[in-house]
Parts: sequence; structure tokens; C-alpha cells
Amino acid sequence: MASRFIQNSFQQHESQAPSRAVSEHQKSKSEKNVTKVHHKSHQSNHYNPLAIPCDWQLAEKHAKARRVAQEFEVEDQTTCPCCGYSVERMDLQYDCDPIEMKFLGSGFPLFYMFIKYCIFILVEFWLLKGMFCLATDLMGDYCYNQIKLEKVKNENHSHNHIENHLNSHHSHQKENSICGGSLWHFVSLANVYDRQDIRNWQSNLSLVVVLANMFSFLFFRKAQRSIDIEVDESQLTPTDYTICVKNIPKLDEDYREVLKNIFQNYAADGRELKVTKIVLVYNLDEVIDLEESLKELVREKQEYLVENGMNFTDFKVKQLDEKLESLEHKIHQVEHELFVNRDKFAGIAFISFQTEEMKQIVLQHNSHTSWERMKAFFNQGKTADVKGKGLILNEHKLYVEEAPEPNDVDWEFIHIQTGQKVKARVVAWSISISFMAGCFFLIWFLSELAERMNEQVEEQEKKGIKDSLTQTIAFLTSQSISWTVVFFNKFVIGKVYHLIVDLEKISNKTKFNISFARKQSVALFINTALISLVIDFFLTGNVIGKGGFIYNESNVFLLNAFIPPIVWFVDPWSIQKDYQRQKQQKNAKNCILTQQEANEIMEMPDYSQAKRYGDIMKTMWFTFFYGDIIPVGILFSIMGLTLYYFVDKYNVLRRRTIKESLSKHLSIEMIEMLELIVIFTGIGNTVVSSILFGEVKWQDFIIIIIGVVYNLLPMEDISSVLFPLEQKDEVLSYEEAEEYFNTDYDRENPVTRREALEEFAKKK
Repeated sequence: MASRFIQNSFQQHESQAPSRAVSEHQKSKSEKNVTKVHHKSHQSNHYNPLAIPCDWQLAEKHAKARRVAQEFEVEDQTTCPCCGYSVERMDLQYDCDPIEMKFLGSGFPLFYMFIKYCIFILVEFWLLKGMFCLATDLMGDYCYNQIKLEKVKNENHSHNHIENHLNSHHSHQKENSICGGSLWHFVSLANVYDRQDIRNWQSNLSLVVVLANMFSFLFFRKAQRSIDIEVDESQLTPTDYTICVKNIPKLDEDYREVLKNIFQNYAADGRELKVTKIVLVYNLDEVIDLEESLKELVREKQEYLVENGMNFTDFKVKQLDEKLESLEHKIHQVEHELFVNRDKFAGIAFISFQTEEMKQIVLQHNSHTSWERMKAFFNQGKTADVKGKGLILNEHKLYVEEAPEPNDVDWEFIHIQTGQKVKARVVAWSISISFMAGCFFLIWFLSELAERMNEQVEEQEKKGIKDSLTQTIAFLTSQSISWTVVFFNKFVIGKVYHLIVDLEKISNKTKFNISFARKQSVALFINTALISLVIDFFLTGNVIGKGGFIYNESNVFLLNAFIPPIVWFVDPWSIQKDYQRQKQQKNAKNCILTQQEANEIMEMPDYSQAKRYGDIMKTMWFTFFYGDIIPVGILFSIMGLTLYYFVDKYNVLRRRTIKESLSKHLSIEMIEMLELIVIFTGIGNTVVSSILFGEVKWQDFIIIIIGVVYNLLPMEDISSVLFPLEQKDEVLSYEEAEEYFNTDYDRENPVTRREALEEFAKKK
């Protein structure tokens, strides 16, 4: 009943004739604006992103505006005409509290708190179990006895006896029980292979560790919520006042007027609210295609200038300039036509209210479920229950959500329909599975090669032959497995999965980072832990022998702990960017970069938080999966994450550009993934015990059950109930807070960006 009243009331309030009049007025205004914007874009004093030659001083100004530093609160701030960010900024001290990075959004203080808690959980693991495991492993003598026995066998030259055993399954198991003689075997579970009592104690301690972890996670969640609230209350951003409305149907009336009327009069059970700004989302496919054509023309101009000299009065260059000018004009025209062309509206709008209290009231009164959205998806967006709770417009329920930050929105993909996204994600998963299959076969090949080389060395030793070349090749082949894993993890998997997730056409950057972090974490874990497990346990059968599972995974623990932070500190990406920058500036007279390209090359490399989360998650999963069998790996992981924390913080503050304002949702999702370590502890112990010792501990079985139940429970809600935290609404109105915004939805939306930036520059 309420939903019908909204439609009928509005139709009485706004007739179709006034609606058309509004549209004609907007169209006339739009055409004037197109001419104005086009004319201004070619004035000498106006910013032109396609200008060649570029102005390096302007590019340096842009780089200063985009560096990771806090804005000075001064009047008459100088802003970059490209991005609208303030140039006057104050660098943070390297040893600053991460909470001081709140101007980047809550995502960064939450991220560094996440690393600290991961280190705390690892220290907890080490103190409660790892230290005991390492001490008892060192006290064992199984590997020493096996190596001694092997020497006796070699001295007796029992060639035929050994060969017969190697051809039988029984002998194969026995051969696997022989330690490889490396240091790794003496500090692993292999050294207490014959000590059932010690293994029982270790299993009991696993239960203690798991219970301590679960208790810690509750406080971890509370700490993260506390940080998010502190950041939110200290920072004024557009999302404090804004909701995102989806599933808006096609209308013959002005969308802004319709939405303004609905959300001012009907969104809160009759309570009148005030809408201050509405930014619509459009289908940008045509604009994107035109911009690609523009890039092609720019490349053609750049190639011609390189081949024929920097002669800007050349007839061909002038022709290309005219084409560029014409295409720019067409892009501006298309962008402005989107205001009046209702067919290009994507059914999504960002609606800002006068106060945060109004926004919260609208969110409380207009909830929806995933089930409702799923049913509507299969019914062309229409809802079956038109009398149900919520705002319903032309049989479409308006889905009201918390809005992401303006620079968190991916304006290129936000308009993509759900069906297209589903198809894109099926393709992405198919590519992902194929890639991991390729990694599996590469590591299998190296494992088989290492196994053959080690067998050859053993045969030579039994015959009393010492071939240093063969031994060196065998050693390098065994090392190549762990080095290949770490190399792929650091340089290949991240890049490949970034491209894969790009295919998914995700609507905002937080969701993109969540998907990226999930897929990368899983891929890194599979590549680091599971592939070697399958190959060494089931294919080559070499678990605790020379060049086998324990040897390889111990090397991975060591390399994984120190290679990523060392590479991250050396930072080859910054070195490459510095080289490109210096090369272009030295050749300034013949530089063919556009102003936009010069701006980008002057920036520091972009920062990807999802990659960092993936690295950390892989370390945590891997450590808890194999921490029992290789306890020294826990120590390596503690040291590695500690180094990673300091290096990453330094890079963010001094050597990176941050273009994302990520929300708390990424951190929450990462905590959910981190809690899987409870399950991985039980599974890792079970797999190792069943294959290595032919037994399954009841403690590990209990851990798996506890882990599954724990991960199925709504732990975020439970933490909120156990540790309630109060969050205060902003007291300033939208108009009062607007001057403190770093950006806004109209400044980020490609359709409204130019005019919004000009208006913002005037206000500044």
C-alpha cells in the first residue's frame, strides 16, 4: 500500500508536461555547456591532459598533490587542475602511529593493525606449542640413527638388497623413513618419527593453540571496529552523508526530481528529510569506446612526431590536432547528453542527505536481503511482493545500501548488469584453474627431476664414486623447487590474478580488492603448500628423504619469510619508475608524452593493498598448516611478518601513490579468511599424521569440527554483541562538511567530473 502511494503521489505532484519542460531546459543548458567546456579545453591557461609537449612543472605539481601526506589546513590552497587534490601537504614521520594515516581512509590503519595481530597470533602459536615442538624435535635421535644406519649399509655395499627393496612397496616406505641428512630434518617432526609419546603431547597442545586463537579473534574484531569508528568520527567524507540506491527502473521523468521527492518524503515512514545532492550513474560504454579512439589518435600523433621531428606546425600534425579536437568535442557532447538521455541511465544513484542522522534513518527503514535481490534478478528486477516493506517504484524495489567512498567506486564497471558479471566471473575462474594447473605441472616436473638427480647421487655414493658436478646439479635442482615457488608467488601470481580479477568487472575497489585478495591468497597457498604436498606425498613418495617434502617446505618457510620483505625494500618497481622518469626528463626537448602521461610518470608507483593481504594470508595459512611438522617455520614467519610491517609502512609513506580509499569491509573479509587457520591446523596435522605415521589423532579431528563450526558462526555479530561500541553521527551538516571533503561523487564521476572540478577550484 505504501509503495503504491509513493508512485501515485508523485505522479500527482509532477505531471509529464513539466517533466518534459525540465528535460528541454536541461538539454538547452547542456548544449551551452558542451560549447563552453570544449572552448575552455583549448585555452592556453586551461588544463589540457592531451597537451604535447607536456609541462613538467605541472606534472611535478600533480605528483606533490598525489603523494601520501596529510593536507595542510590553510586558506587559498593550491590544487592540482588534473585531480583536484591539494598540493600543500605535510609528510608523516616514518615511526608514526598507523592511526595517523586515517586521511587515507580506515583501510590503512586497519591493515597495519591486521599485521600486528597476525604477528601476535604467531607468537601465541610459538609460545604455546612451537617452542615445545622445536625443543622435543631437537632432543630426538631418529634422523641421527637413520643416517648412521645408511652409512653402515653403504660400507657393506648391499647393492642387490637395496635394489630389491626399492622395487617393492614395503621398501619404498622404508626408504622414505631415511632422513636426508640436512639440518631441516633434525629440527622437524621427522626426528621424533619413533616417539609416539612426544607426538601425543604435541597434539594436545594443538587444541590449546586453537582455543587461544579463537579467543584472540574476538578481541581482534573488537579492535578493528574500534579503529574504524575512530577514523570515521575524525574524518569528514561524503560517504558519511550518502547512500547508494540500486534497481531504479526506467522512467519517462527526470530521475533526480523523482528520487529527490521519494527520499525526502517517503523513505522514513513519513518523516521529512532533506536531499542535498544526487549523482546518477550512467552507461559509459560509448564514452569508453570514444576514449580508446582518442588514445589511438594520440599514439598516432606521438609516432609521427618521433619519426618526423618535433615540428608542431607540420601539416599532418595539425590534421591530427583537428581530429583530436573534434573527438574531444564529441566525447564532451556525449557525456553531457547522458544527462537527458534516459536510456543511458544505469539504474544506480548516489543520494546525499543534509545530515548523517538522516542517512542512517533511511538505511534503517529500507533494508533488503540477498534472497530478495536474487528473486528480482530472475524477474527482470521486479519484486513479486509490491506490498512488502521498502520503497517500490514501478514494481521495482529500490535497494538502499551504505555508499562506498567516491574514489572507491569503479565508474567504468559500476553500470555492468549482474548477468554480464556472472559470465565474466565464470571466465575468470576458468582461467584461474588453468593457471594453477600449469603451476602444478611445473613443480611436478622439477620434483621429478630433483628425485632422479638425488637417486643418481645416492647410487654413485654406494659405489664409492664422488662426482662433484652431479652433486652440485642435484643440489641446485632441489633448491630450484623452493625458489620457483617463492619467485612465482612474488612476481607472477599477483600480476596474473590482477588481470584475472580485472575481467570480473567489479563495481568498486574494495570489492575488487576483496576478490583479488581471496583469489591470490588461495592461489599462493595452493602453490606454496598443497602442490608440494600432493607431489611429494602421493607422486614421488619422498616425504622425509633427501630433497623431499620436509626439505623443500623448510626452504620455502625460510625464503617466504625473508625474500618478500627484502624485494619489497629494494623495490624494483620504484627503480623502474625512477629510470623512466629520468629518461623522459633528460630528453625533455624531444619528449612526446602527453600531460596526462607526464603526470602519471611523475607519480610514485600505485599501491595494491590486496597484494599485501595475499602475501600475509599465505604466510599465516602456510604456517598453521605445516607449523607442527616444521616448528622452526613459525619463528621464520614471525621474523618475516615483522620485517614486512616496517618495510610496507615505509613504502606507503615514501614510495607509493594511494588512489583507493578502502573501507572496513576488506579488513572484515580478511579476518574471516584468517580464521580459517583453525581448520587448516586440524587438516594439516591430519594429513601429515595419516601419511607419515599411518594414524589420525582424535585431537585433530576435534580441531577440524571446532574450526568448521567457528567459521560458520556470524563472528562479527557475536563480537558486536560481546563488545558493543557506540558510534556518533556527524554533527555538521552536509553544506558545512563539504569544504573538508578530499573528493566527492560528482568529482569522481567521469560524466560530471570536469564541471565539478572547475566548480571546486573556484570555491578553493
